Amino acid sequence: MLNCHKVTDMGSDLLEGRSRWAERAAVRLHLMLCDGYRRYLRQLRLTIATIRRVRPRQPHVNTDQVLEAIDRSDKR
Repeated sequence: MLNCHKVTDMGSDLLEGRSRWAERAAVRLHLMLCDGYRRYLRQLRLTIATIRRVRPRQPHVNTDQVLEAIDRSDKR
């Protein structure tokens, strides 16, 4: 079984569909057993969604708002 460190390294590939079937199965097993990794994955999903919403034409990103959104999602 994978440990948290290895699964964390695979997180982005998993969310972006770049992982193999066996890797996805191993990560899903880890997700069932590890509350910490479930929180990490929620935060990673929010981070990716936030980055995708930021338009390149916007010269300034309000990092306080981004961090508050991440914090709110972690409390759910």
